[in-house]
Formats: sequence, structure tokens, C-alpha cells
Amino acid sequence: MENENLINDTFHRLNKIVEGLYKLSLNIKFLTNLKGCRIIGQCKKVAKNSYIIRLHTKLLEEFGQEYLDDVLTHELAHAVQMEIYPKSKPHSREWKNIVETLSQKKYSTKNKINYKLNEFSKNKKKFVYICKCMEHYVSSIIHKRISQKRYFYNCKKCKEVLIYKDINSAK
Repeated sequence: MENENLINDTFHRLNKIVEGLYKLSLNIKFLTNLKGCRIIGQCKKVAKNSYIIRLHTKLLEEFGQEYLDDVLTHELAHAVQMEIYPKSKPHSREWKNIVETLSQKKYSTKNKINYKLNEFSKNKKKFVYICKCMEHYVSSIIHKRISQKRYFYNCKKCKEVLIYKDINSAK
């Protein structure tokens, strides 16, 4: 509930600028369902003047207002840009000018917050395979392909087919 209030307060503050300067009335639905380690925010147009802005759950919890001032401003600028300059590219000069107007400061990638998204990545299990010359560590996707006999992988050095080494059964 606290995050919802933060989102609404930040949006209403930014939206006053949008309505005043750009004469736009945007219908925006907010979702806090982004997870993982690649995307910190997302803006998607669903109809004329209507958008969904998705925010990263854990980043919102950890950084709160600082995250919203950065990311919500960024994503709202995309919505404004898509309405005013529909043919311009996502991070164009037009978008940058909108971000600077909304944030009321010069936009620079140098002073951006480092959110360290890799801390939110899933622990990726590695599977051990062997050949004549060494051990190889492969992802669960590659392991599944090999175990289903859909693919075979060879060592680049010795050219031997990789064989699964079940480290759990050795105990």
C-alpha cells in the first residue's frame, strides 16, 4: 500500500507537468510485476493516450522514491514521446528533452543510479559434463537438450562428445 501511494504521488506530480506543458491527458495503469535482472521499467502503449507502465518489484521496495523519480520519469517520458513524436526512436533527442523537462534537471547516463540487477537474478544451476581433457559446466537448458537426446555437444579441444557427470549419485 505504501508503494502504491508513492507511485500515485509521484505520477500526479509528474502528470501536472505533462498536462500543463504538453496538453496531454494520459490514462496510465501501473503494474509492479517486473522481476529478474534485465529490465528496471517498461512502458507499453495499449491504445491512444493509454499506457501500461511496469515497475520492478524489488527495486521499488529497496530504493522507493529515488527509484520512482528515476524510472517512473523515464517511462512516463516514453508515453509522452509516443503521443507527441510517434515516429521518433525511444531514446531520441525528443525523449531526452521530455525527461529533462519532467525531472527538471539535465539528463545524463553518467549520474544514473546503479541498481545492481544481477543481485536479483535466479541462481543458475550448472551441470557438469566431462570429456577426455576437462570438465565442462553447462546451463540447465543445454543439459535438458542433451538428456532428451535432442543435441550432442563436443569439446572444442579434444572433439569428444560430452558425457554427464552426475555429482549427486557419487555420494
